[in-house]
Amino acid sequence: MSVESTPIPNTLSQIQRSSAHNDLQPIAADYYNITNANGAPVAGLLVLMDRRQRPVRAELHLHDSTVGANQELAQRQAHLLISDRYSGDRALPLNVLRTQMEEERLSVPLSAPPPPSKIPGWLKPAALTLVALLVFGTAGWFLNDLLGATAHPTVTAPAAVDSVDPPAEMSDAVDDTSASAVAASEGTRIFETNGLPPSRNALPLDLDQRVRVRSGFQVALRTEAGASAGEVLGSMQGGDQATIINGPIWLEGNSDTIVWWFIRLDNGTEAWIAANTSELTLLEPAP
Repeated sequence: MSVESTPIPNTLSQIQRSSAHNDLQPIAADYYNITNANGAPVAGLLVLMDRRQRPVRAELHLHDSTVGANQELAQRQAHLLISDRYSGDRALPLNVLRTQMEEERLSVPLSAPPPPSKIPGWLKPAALTLVALLVFGTAGWFLNDLLGATAHPTVTAPAAVDSVDPPAEMSDAVDDTSASAVAASEGTRIFETNGLPPSRNALPLDLDQRVRVRSGFQVALRTEAGASAGEVLGSMQGGDQATIINGPIWLEGNSDTIVWWFIRLDNGTEAWIAANTSELTLLEPAP
């Protein structure tokens, strides 16, 4: 017959209790109730976790009546459960303990639970989502305004050759790009370095020089210098040739300066074209 004892009185003040508990931190753990084929409990499995939610120790608590086949069943279930649900860089120690229930039962008083919130449960995640959208939207607008528009020359490889997909290039916004396009078509010499270092991937080219797109690439022709500037007039395929009639304009890329030249195709089309990306050379002298 079990006997329920009276609660142990709290002899320490709240300040004393808080001070005494400062060094006691909770440990995350998973607890499983292992039963036999009839649903009767035969053991309890406790898996202790570290701060990264990785198991560091496991304890199998066998009931005092769990012996023989039930003990083997409990140990096998515990082993399979740990193997299936946990991972780590080394074997997990499993300590098998035998517990014996005492007839004395202690009662621990608890504080009253907080009153239920009047805010609907769906409102909190919706509000958090709205706040996140506002924060990230504002941050994205600020960064876009600070860094300028994303720029990368449109370069694709035809299916018949090995495809090379160059990464996007970042370029500073140039306020007078439209004016530069007009000046280029009117024959005014344009040479804008924008304070950038010379390109590593762009080959040395000059005015009135015949150039061609390297084999295996397709490069966009634009009305203005810059991967997202102006409009696309068409493209040059690998091996297509043109004549440089103006430029260059240097724009900033991810890891290299992107050099843009104003060219004239044999059919009379005039446009800006990128000579390189941060990783690739696109234009080369024609033979």
